[in-house]
Amino acid sequence: MTVTSRFRFAAFAGAASVAFVLAGAGAAAAAAEDDPTFTRDIAPILQQKCEGCHRVGQMAPMPLVTYEEVRPWARSIKSKVVAREMPPWHIDKTVGI
Repeated sequence: MTVTSRFRFAAFAGAASVAFVLAGAGAAAAAAEDDPTFTRDIAPILQQKCEGCHRVGQMAPMPLVTYEEVRPWARSIKSKVVAREMPPWHIDKTVGI
């Protein structure tokens, strides 16, 4: 497995995890402090992988900055990540899967 393949797999796994958490498909964590939160767990991934395009004034059709903006799109985010359509690595070879 090449470094590029490993990076793509890691990015995909991280993005898929985000999608599952947003869609509520994840199992409940054993302890409350282990429960993922939007601010601590999801937002940093979105900031790194999505907000370059998904923020007001950029090319994407909707911003994905706040929980309120992200939640309605959770199922769509999941399907796009699982289908490997997002994030679009063809735009920036250093971003995506």
